[in-house]
Amino acid sequence: MKIAWWQLDMRIPAAAAAAVEARLLDAGAEAVTFLEGDDSEAVFDAGDIWQNSRCEALFAADSHSETTLQNLVRDNDWRSYAARFTALEEQDWVAATQAAFPARCFGRLWVTPSWDAAPANALRVLHLDPGQAFGTGAHATTALCLRFLDTQVRGGESLIDYGCGSGILAIAGLLLGAGQAYGVDTDPVALQVAAANAERNGVSAGLQFALPENARLPLADILVANILATPLLTLAPALAHSVRPGGWIALSGILHHQEAEIRAAYEPYFDLAVAQHEEDWSLLYGQRNTGV
Repeated sequence: MKIAWWQLDMRIPAAAAAAVEARLLDAGAEAVTFLEGDDSEAVFDAGDIWQNSRCEALFAADSHSETTLQNLVRDNDWRSYAARFTALEEQDWVAATQAAFPARCFGRLWVTPSWDAAPANALRVLHLDPGQAFGTGAHATTALCLRFLDTQVRGGESLIDYGCGSGILAIAGLLLGAGQAYGVDTDPVALQVAAANAERNGVSAGLQFALPENARLPLADILVANILATPLLTLAPALAHSVRPGGWIALSGILHHQEAEIRAAYEPYFDLAVAQHEEDWSLLYGQRNTGV
């Protein structure tokens, strides 16, 4: 095997992430990526980064050896970060990325990237490539929300996608028959990406995007919020009061052990069903009551 790359993996606490990233890049890393930790340590901290993250750094083998990377870990006192080194062969990274994002089916809806296609008999097709904003259907939290929308959208509903990212859920709702959709996100870049995706899928006329402080939202028939536990807890009253009596809410981005806390925050407003699960993630959903 001809080694083309060395991959350095470490478990990084949030407080050290920025400094570690800067040092890795200074040392010659071609790329540095932070991924969610495992279920036992995946606690999101103040909306910035997982409290304990998996850090991957990629170094070219022609200029770095395993010994130089071991010295880098030692010299920066990173030994407590459980550093591991993996030798990687050269490969077609574009092809590898595309293979990880094939067309996927979610009930009536197919989500397809530009390099793959839905079957000829597909009823509804959402065209979307991985990019700068979260949401392709590949992640379990998005998949749970797409399946929820497939069961709940019957035609003509008003839909709010709170934390819209790529806009995939708002666009999916319109393709499934919703009458009007609203996407809200704190990231202006995500809103630009979402607007471009809406244009690509021919649903721009029925879709409005806004930052939270600028959003003027009607009472929704359906609200989906695929974010994370901490903001879901903070936003519980605001999201609840954005759903009409009898309307539906779906909450995702929740790890299994966070279900009880989220349920307690939303049960004063919604009659919540049994949670749905995929991998480490949960989706809570239910119907707005006429109480609080």
